[in-house]
Amino acid sequence: MKKSFRENLRDLLDYNDMTVKELSFNTGISKRSIENYLGSRCSIPPADYACKIAAALNTSVEFLVNGEHPTKEIFPDKTIRMMKKFHSLSDNHQQAIYEIIEALPQV
Repeated sequence: MKKSFRENLRDLLDYNDMTVKELSFNTGISKRSIENYLGSRCSIPPADYACKIAAALNTSVEFLVNGEHPTKEIFPDKTIRMMKKFHSLSDNHQQAIYEIIEALPQV
């Protein structure tokens, strides 16, 4: 039997030894919202919040929603670190990096 989002979120918090407060800090999502996702009403977050939660818990949104790992390959850790660094840059720096990548010859 598949677990609910709430159950998967609780399991992943426990597995990562992370508190709701820590998840809130790591994602920028309010503690109250996360508590609502863990509550008996079983509310599911919007997609952008689910993505932030999945990233903070080093899992996929698919796993959070239905407890199943995605069939496609998950990005290697190096790629994830690079993507996080890219997203932490200003819009101007992101654009500059994008232009550099676009200028590289295709392999």
